Amino acid sequence: MKEGDVVTAGEVIGYMGHTGYSAKENVNNIDQVHLHFGLQLIFDESQKEGNNEIWIDCYNLTKFLSKNRSEVYKVEGTKEWKRVFDMKEEAAEKAKKETKSETERKGN
Repeated sequence: MKEGDVVTAGEVIGYMGHTGYSAKENVNNIDQVHLHFGLQLIFDESQKEGNNEIWIDCYNLTKFLSKNRSEVYKVEGTKEWKRVFDMKEEAAEKAKKETKSETERKGN
C-alpha cells in the first residue's frame, strides 16, 4: 500500500507482529501479536507536515467496528460492497428510545 491507494472491503492493510521487533528481540516484553496503524484527517495539503495535524485515536473506532462486524456482498455491476447487517451504536439506540419515550410522555 501507498498513500492515496483506495482500500475496499476484504483487502489486506497490514500484518500482525511484535511492535517491529522479532519474537527473539521483543525488547518491549509484549507477548501479544498486534498491528499498529494510524488515521489522519487531511482537509488541506498544508496539514500534512504542519502543526495542524488531526490524528484519530483508532482504539474506540476499532472497538466499535469489532462490535459491528458484518458479512458483506458485492453490488452487481459496480465496485461497491454493502453490509448484510446495519451497524448499531448503543448510545445512539439509547438516545432514540429516550427521545421516543419523552415524546410519548408529552403527548399524553
